[in-house]
Amino acid sequence: MANTTIPIELSSTPGIVDNSNATAITIDSSENVGIGVSPSYKLHISGTSGSNILRVQDTGNNAGIGIGADATNGAEINYGGVDTLRFVNVSTERMRITSAGTLSFHGITGRATGLTGHVSISEQSNNRSYFESATTTTGSTSLFGFMNPNGIVGQIFVGGSATTYTTSSDYRLKENVVTDWDATTRLKQLKPSRFNFIGESDRTVDGFLAHEVQDIVPEAITGVKDEMQEEEYEVTPAVLDEDGNVVTEAVMGTREVPKYQGIDQSKLVPLLVKTIQELEARITTLENA
Repeated sequence: MANTTIPIELSSTPGIVDNSNATAITIDSSENVGIGVSPSYKLHISGTSGSNILRVQDTGNNAGIGIGADATNGAEINYGGVDTLRFVNVSTERMRITSAGTLSFHGITGRATGLTGHVSISEQSNNRSYFESATTTTGSTSLFGFMNPNGIVGQIFVGGSATTYTTSSDYRLKENVVTDWDATTRLKQLKPSRFNFIGESDRTVDGFLAHEVQDIVPEAITGVKDEMQEEEYEVTPAVLDEDGNVVTEAVMGTREVPKYQGIDQSKLVPLLVKTIQELEARITTLENA
């Protein structure tokens, strides 16, 4: 059976009307349906760049899902801009998937500067959890696993009353294990400090400067001293018309910002334990002298 093409258009009145021989909907022999395109899938819809493609919403325009350029209600796909798909409820954006593959909850307003992760949760309240992971049992259960091509390299377990953070430590993963090394000399090179972070001027804490620890316990430190990175930012916001369609795209720029070092202070524990053992051995020797 040959493909059948029916020129139609959707009318404000019930029924299907002829559209002056312009093909609006195509149904091929494989029962694929195309709207504005010769179909390659069971339902194939195509529109011009920047046009609305699909929308499902309630009568109050408060909730729905849509594919198109209009971000006012429902959701959108914006091929020319940054955003790819938005979900709106009660006229408030709840989730979006950007063209960069980032999944963002609660929109992007209030996000931290320089955010580059693939999952973003932005919440304007400080009295609720931003993320929750739960289990129905009180037994030891892994709620998070961290993996790479070598397998699982860390997990977060919860039990009846506590949480355990683990990293790989099985002896079968290790080689060249030695226990006779000088911890005291290395420990004496560390410089514990008291300071406040610039963003918290009224809170003094104990800690270390990352670059001062890096040569002594390198596995405790991430990043490089004085490292910089490029950050994309919005120079000029997009201009929208009264229907919410993009008239002028946002102008984006890049700038160099610090890429800060980090420290995992738990990596200092082996050095502390070994130093205590060495000091205890010296004390015992002196007591027995």
